[in-house]
Amino acid sequence: MRKFLQILVLVITIGAIGCLWFFTHKEHVERPLHHVELTVVRPNETGFIDKVAVYQSIMRICDTIHNNLATMIPVDSVRNYIATIPWAVYTDAVMTFDEVLKVKIVECQPYMRVYNRDGQSVYLDENGNIFPESAIYTPHLLIGSGNLNFKALKNRRANIADIYYASSDLPKMFNVMKKVLNNSYSKVCVKQVYYDNKNYELVLNNVDLKVILGNDKNVDVKLMNMKYFLEKMQGSEELKNYKQINFNFENQVVCTKNNKNKR
Repeated sequence: MRKFLQILVLVITIGAIGCLWFFTHKEHVERPLHHVELTVVRPNETGFIDKVAVYQSIMRICDTIHNNLATMIPVDSVRNYIATIPWAVYTDAVMTFDEVLKVKIVECQPYMRVYNRDGQSVYLDENGNIFPESAIYTPHLLIGSGNLNFKALKNRRANIADIYYASSDLPKMFNVMKKVLNNSYSKVCVKQVYYDNKNYELVLNNVDLKVILGNDKNVDVKLMNMKYFLEKMQGSEELKNYKQINFNFENQVVCTKNNKNKR
């Protein structure tokens, strides 16, 4: 008898859970979409992604006029759309039990901008991911330019390890610029890296002086030599007489004066 009662209680409990699930599910199925909650995660209030335009596109996909129930909302189509946004590094869309479509987009955080020889540019983050230009947002970043051969992106993202970019001039420029940014001194005093088919050159902030790094070898050592030299010459009137400083030679710094005499 005791065993029978235990089985009966178990059956009743399972039945109650099933009924609860059925009515909860039925209520959820028959209710309309409450609203769409779009979250764009980025360091600043503005960025590459036009939040208003993305929200409007999502609402068009949802088509709440014809899809009047939450279960009719094409969530997979929303996911596919937000995954195509070129400046998004993470996207997700889920429908909650209270009929809210929650959409989350994490925006890229590039830290350099590189122009090719045709004047077109791309953005790169610290992992070598490549993002296209944006008509609505231009962050203040370290600039790379010069006679660089690579193709700019349109409405998609890529990586410097991709087949096309791996054989272009972009990976070497990326590595040089990354070392400039990883050096605490050059990070704050260099505003542009220029490549002239032979040498990498640095353009400094507030100093009318060309700094030659030479090739892309031993960049870290060259940057440290630049730091020691410029810190030693800080405040010196002699520095104003130089138009170019070359750190491409081992164990020496070659300075070119404005009158083209070298020291």
